[in-house]
Amino acid sequence: MRRVLFIAYLFPPIANSGTRRSLAFANHLPDAGWQPLVLSCAPEPRASLDAELLAEVRPGTRVERVPLQSRLHARRWAGWLPGRLGARAVEALAWRLEARAEVPDQAAGWLHPALERALALHDEVGFDAIYASGWPWTGFLLAREVSRRTGKPYVLDYRDQWTPSGDMAWETASAAQARENPALERLAARDAAAVITVTQALVESIGRDCGRGDLHLITNGFEPKDFAAEAAPQNDGLLRISYTGVWRPGYGLQDLYAAIALLKARGCAELARLRVQAAGFATGPAAEAGVSDWVTEFGPVPHRQALTLMKQADLLYLPVPTGYYATASLPGKLFEYLACGRPILAVVPERSEVARVLDDVGGGVRSEPGDVEGLAIKLLGWLRGEASVAPPRGIERYSRAATTRHLAQVLDAAVDGSVLEPLR
Repeated sequence: MRRVLFIAYLFPPIANSGTRRSLAFANHLPDAGWQPLVLSCAPEPRASLDAELLAEVRPGTRVERVPLQSRLHARRWAGWLPGRLGARAVEALAWRLEARAEVPDQAAGWLHPALERALALHDEVGFDAIYASGWPWTGFLLAREVSRRTGKPYVLDYRDQWTPSGDMAWETASAAQARENPALERLAARDAAAVITVTQALVESIGRDCGRGDLHLITNGFEPKDFAAEAAPQNDGLLRISYTGVWRPGYGLQDLYAAIALLKARGCAELARLRVQAAGFATGPAAEAGVSDWVTEFGPVPHRQALTLMKQADLLYLPVPTGYYATASLPGKLFEYLACGRPILAVVPERSEVARVLDDVGGGVRSEPGDVEGLAIKLLGWLRGEASVAPPRGIERYSRAATTRHLAQVLDAAVDGSVLEPLR
């Protein structure tokens, strides 16, 4: 079996949407002929952690956790202080040192200690290829440097765009990042054996940014075993809508809450049948929107509980961010929603990646973002029992095992020096 140095800054127990893609690839690669040696970041105290994620890591997987250089220095300089005083000093110093290293991103301080560990792994057990998942983009620079030192080919996996789209509130770039990152991106992509990303729109835009026209498309997916045990909707006359995901500026349940408020203002008696269950973000928006009588917000929950909420739903709500990512994004939860077999209410543009998938496999209905009136009408149709959706078909191609086989093909081609036609 071949070995791959699997650079995944985000890996269990770090709870992040990016963690799931890396976790799934690492778990399924051995079945496709590749043993991953996972190189991840030692979780920072400020990180969101989910201990249950550790149980999902495939037994026997070697995971090397490397702290940021700022933390190593802080321990060296302040670790001699006693008890809580020392712990507070380490945290304060590590935070200040980390803030000084910002190119290509806030994980820049991970590069040098991770490089040392990677080279030690190469000397100890060896590996045939290198894979790096980004964000953070520091992992891409790490992959290139390990490749330069060892002669092993590397593959880059973009979960998002490195270059900010310019219209997303959560995208920020310092002056130094804006100045230096474009050249760093092209350098990392230029020397890579292959480049992968998650949507067709990103294949095109990232290809322009990094100067390559041969990107491979490997979408996110779902684990069939997560849906083997059914938790059927409760047949009690209520309409349960579930949403599991984050809430960020321009991305959340704004349209759904506004549609409920509109039906409330019109005195629609059918609202008595509605129950919305939302998880993954801090509670409070429902109360602010005046719809808490119909909405339960659970806050962040473990993945297992999120799956239960999906399975118990009669209807699954799927928004996309505003701006560029409204058409370019393909949320990972779309594939879990499809695996549930529950109808999907997708608030997405007509010409979007999500609409393309739903047009292909079925399983959902679409409403235009910002069209609160239209969404309220669709919602009322479901409450009256006048709406239905045929189950999705042909979703096996989105199983995590299937998408990992595509990654293994890319890795095989990188090692063998063969030409693999871009996967679409």
